Amino acid sequence: MSLVTGMCAGLLAAGLLSAGLFSMRPTDPPQRSVDPPGMMETGTASGLQYGLVIAGIGGEKKYVDRNLDWARGFRDVLSSDYGFSEDRLTLMVEDPAGVGGFPAVKSTLAEIRRVLAALADLIRPGDDLFILLIGHGSATDAGARLNIPGPDLRADMLRDALEEIGARYTVVVNGASSSAPFIEALSGPGRVIVTATKSGAERLSTVFPEHLLAALKAKAGDLDKDGRISVLESFVYARNKTSEWYAGEGLLATEHPLLDDNGDGRGTREPGPGGTDGMLAGRVYFGRRSTAAVKSGSPEERALQDGMEALRWQIDELKARKDRVDPGEYTARMEELLIELARVTRRLRTLEGNPP
Repeated sequence: MSLVTGMCAGLLAAGLLSAGLFSMRPTDPPQRSVDPPGMMETGTASGLQYGLVIAGIGGEKKYVDRNLDWARGFRDVLSSDYGFSEDRLTLMVEDPAGVGGFPAVKSTLAEIRRVLAALADLIRPGDDLFILLIGHGSATDAGARLNIPGPDLRADMLRDALEEIGARYTVVVNGASSSAPFIEALSGPGRVIVTATKSGAERLSTVFPEHLLAALKAKAGDLDKDGRISVLESFVYARNKTSEWYAGEGLLATEHPLLDDNGDGRGTREPGPGGTDGMLAGRVYFGRRSTAAVKSGSPEERALQDGMEALRWQIDELKARKDRVDPGEYTARMEELLIELARVTRRLRTLEGNPP
């Protein structure tokens, strides 16, 4: 067994090679790409995270109320549990007066364009943008859209607006009906696109947003129990719970969530190891770090935690680039990273009173 293989096995057994992390800004912020160049050398970025929650029209009162509840829920959990600050989180709904307690903007096309233009001015290459769409959608030969007050938000309109935003990563979750065509329209390097449906023909109301919200609340979607939730984890949790909901109701499933993150414009139901999608989604997290991790330990312990996160990110980035890196360079670089991670981990455990 080679040194690298042996060390990988040992660290994996110790639970150290978890998915990539977010907390440190590289010296040279990368431009957007599927695997951002330079991350192998510089580690994670510590840019800001911006959130935009858009709820469209509901029609019947029960859908109006449900859309509002989900929108408020996403806005609340991103703020309270994932560290999205008030000035970087925008809530847009059909009737802002009904929100209560939160600042909100009416989800008209003009306002959406204004907010996206403002984000284009604010967001820098190390920052990330999360957009959640809720409500009723439709899809025709002319394209897919989210039904909002007044003219609808078309997928191509959102695509054009996103082209002006220089985020490191952009995550778009369209939880509306007929949302699948948004994948082809929005897919691209550095983007994770999630939809509630597998085609534009799935036109009935969706429950996927409810289960995605549940994934974020109380860290229910933390499948690997590392104290945080990746976009991939939240998708898998919500996809499974959506299927279970239909089975429990004795109904034929009318929505089949998809995820695309490799830029090919084709979503998959089963992203993850061995699949075509899931690599990026597994490294993009809601929030930078858990609140407990930020507040725990001495200054030295917190610095070591940051260092571990940077090293884990670099390991994940290197693994993602394995097929495009010289084998000798890959082995040497991986060995360096694993040795340093072991050193930092040993020091942190010693400080915490749990020496290896």
